[in-house]
Formats: sequence, structure tokens, C-alpha cells
Amino acid sequence: MRKQAVRYTATGIVGVLLVLALAVMVNWLGARHWKRFDWTGSHLYTLSQKSLNIVKDLKDDVRVVVFMTPSSKLYEQVHELLGRYASASPKIHVEYIDPDKEPLKTRQLAQQFKISVANTVVFAVGDRTKYVTSDQMADYDYSGMQMGGAPKLKAFKGEEQFTAAILSLVSPHVPKVYFVTGHGEASIAAGARGRSLADLDQAIKREDMQVADTSLLSGSVPKDADVLAIIGPTAPYAENELTVLGKYLDGGGRLLVCLDPLIQRDGHMTSTRLEGFLAQHGVQVDDDLVVDPSRRLPFFDLSAVYLTDFTSHPITDGLQGMAVLFPVTRSLKAVPGKGWTATELVKTTADGWGETNLKQLLAGKPVAKDANDIAGPVAVAVAVQGRGGQPAQGAKAGAEKNDGFRLVAFGDSDFLTDGQISNAGNLTLALNSFNWLAKREQSIGIPPRAVEQVSLFLSSQQLRTILLITLIGMPGLVIIIGVFVWRRRRH
Repeated sequence: MRKQAVRYTATGIVGVLLVLALAVMVNWLGARHWKRFDWTGSHLYTLSQKSLNIVKDLKDDVRVVVFMTPSSKLYEQVHELLGRYASASPKIHVEYIDPDKEPLKTRQLAQQFKISVANTVVFAVGDRTKYVTSDQMADYDYSGMQMGGAPKLKAFKGEEQFTAAILSLVSPHVPKVYFVTGHGEASIAAGARGRSLADLDQAIKREDMQVADTSLLSGSVPKDADVLAIIGPTAPYAENELTVLGKYLDGGGRLLVCLDPLIQRDGHMTSTRLEGFLAQHGVQVDDDLVVDPSRRLPFFDLSAVYLTDFTSHPITDGLQGMAVLFPVTRSLKAVPGKGWTATELVKTTADGWGETNLKQLLAGKPVAKDANDIAGPVAVAVAVQGRGGQPAQGAKAGAEKNDGFRLVAFGDSDFLTDGQISNAGNLTLALNSFNWLAKREQSIGIPPRAVEQVSLFLSSQQLRTILLITLIGMPGLVIIIGVFVWRRRRH
């Protein structure tokens, strides 16, 4: 008996060791030879060949820090997709920070990367960083909110945004944005009085761009300027400055202009002389004030509007289902031309119009749409794409022709200032404009992936059937079987 017990014990030990050895071998083989599968109908988590080519050619390490809680709406999609990136290249290192469980680490890294937006994915290469927010990753369907429902995830744009972020960081060129000064423009200077662009300044830097200011009175645009920005001038530009701007655009320059409605006491509009310049490059600036009763902001006067009608364009990408808020804006109009293509980006509804009786508005009297006003819908933002021309300003002799200027114009600058830019989709609109001007469009040819919405609808009769089966049928069956077994054993 003792020998038999020893034999059984030895056999059991050997069997356990063999099972353990087999498990180790299977795990070892699985770690060396494995493959991911994507069972979603739209291949939501399958990286495109373009993304695979980019990440496989990485020379520098890319650090990805995800500031999300597991309960976030996009956590599952972000976690799975970034896993595909990390699997495709050993140069990509992903770490997850739960702000609820790791507040100290969250605060430390948030200060390091200079972010203040929750549900953000930060990409870093060396000292260069770029961040992608949850608003940029997804398109939502807001139609159900009219009935009290929550917005539904319609399309996931994670791959498009993540690959674009990586591509911009590994690019050797860092775009530089110059803000023009000298005419009462809003300022990026720290501690600036009045209209400050400090928040916009930080946001542009987080997009991996450099920021500086300049004056056109010197007679030229800085040679390293990728984008020139004129934000809310209050004084006229000199003739030589307009000549400089004209040469800059003719040479393929990129320009952002925000012109506020500068209304005088007698109801006339103060001119900055940029109005005529813009008309020669595809944008008509009207002497009016945009009014839209159907898009009026509560607790504000009639001139403050929120707009939700966008034309398809890289600048408006990601704004569908959102709104942009303009405290006071004038209307713009796209002007056709042989040398450019002009697109009206943001419009009022058909109920909106451009009010020309500015004196009555200043007096606080009610206004109504009449024959003298500009009929709606009216635009408040226009993008112009030139069709090419002579080599860019400062280019070497024999340089190829440029691929055309780019121009974005807004009828308001206040939406970019501190305290306003964080409202609704204002920041997204601003950053998309700078990225498009710098030829760093968010879209790089990777389409959004549709998210499968699986729903189960049951009739009242089906619900009653399920209730009877789960609460009465299944417990009753267990009781009957138990009674049957008990009686059989007893007899």
C-alpha cells in the first residue's frame, strides 16, 4: 500500500510538472508568435497601411500619456487602438494616468505638458509635444438630446488624430506663427492688458508650433514666418504695410485676419484699410453687425450669437454637432476670383442677417430685418486657397513656383481672447485654422471609423416571457430536478 501511495504521489507530481511545463511553453510561444484580430464590422481598431508605414519608420521614441479614467466614454477605443500602435513599433511607449486614482502624478504631468483639459492624449518626442482631446477623436450624434437622450458616438477618429500627431512631431520643421503688432491688436504678451491671447498662445505651442510677434513697419515679413496673424486691429494700416502683405500672399504666404466691427458713435464703421485688401484676395468684409434671433445667447445682447452651421472644410473638421460663440461679429462674403477658391466656413441660420442700422443698435433700440440689411444666412468666417504663383518671398533664385497662398478671415477677434476661446468649439476652430494655414491639416487621408450601435428592442410580450423564464421557469426547473433526485435516492 505504501509503495502504491508513493507511486500515485510521484505520478501526480510529474503530471503537475508536465502541465506547468506545457503552460510555460505555450506562453513562451504565444509571446514570440502572436497576432491581433479586429472582429468589429468597421475594422475600428485596424491600423491603415499609412499609419503602419509611419510608425515602422520611427527613429525616435514616442511617449504617449493618456489622461483618462476607465469610465471615460472613449477609454476602451483609445486603449485598444494605442495597443495596436505600441505593437506595431517598439518606439511607441504608452502609459495611462487615472486622474481620480493618481491626482499627484496627474498634476505633475499636467504641469509638465501644460494641459488643463480632461480626457486628453499627449504625444511627446524629446521636448516637443502635441495633444489630442476627446472632442477631436470622435463625432457624436446629438439628435437624441432633443428628447432628453445622451449623445451617441457616431464615428471614431482616433487613428486619424494619433497618426497626425506622431507625424507632426517627427517632422524636422517646426512651424512658426507671427502675430502682427502696432495697430492695437490683441496681444500674446504675458500680462497684456485688455485683450489677451495668452490662452491661444499656449494652445498653439501645445500644437508644436513656435509663436512670436512682429511689426510690418520694418517693410518685410520675417523669412521664417509660416503663418502671419492679425487679430483685431483698431487703427488703420499704412500703405507700405499693405504692400508688404500683398507681396507676402503673392509669394504663397499664409495669413489669418480677424476684423472686429469698430462702430463709431454716429453709427459708421472705422476702417482698418484691411477691408479693401481682403476684397482683393477673396473676402468681402461688410459694415454690419450679425444678428440671429434663433442663435441668440441667453443673458447677452442681440449681437452675441452661437453658430452651428459649418461648410465641409479641413478647418471645420471636428466641429459637427458643436457650436462656436461670437460675442460681436460682422459678416463676410466669399468673393470668386480666377486666382483663388474662397469658401464660407461658418454661417448663421436663414433667420440671421447683417444689420446695417448700427446707430440704432448702439442706442439699444430693437431692430428688425429690412431691405437695407444683408439677408441671411450670412457668413462670419471665410477661407481662401490660392492657385499658385511666383516663388515665396525670400526664396532663392531658381526656386519653384509656390503652391498658392492661404488666407482665413473672421468677422470677430473676441472669440480668440482669454475667457472666450475656451467656450464650446472656439478653440477647435482656432487651432484648425492655424494648422490649415501651416499646411498641417488634421486630416491626412485616414477616414473616420463608424462605430457599431447595436440595439435590442423587445415588445411587452417578449419582456413578460423573459420575466417568467428567469424568475419562475428556471428556479422552478431547479426545484423540480432537486425533488426528483431526492425521491430517487430515498427509494
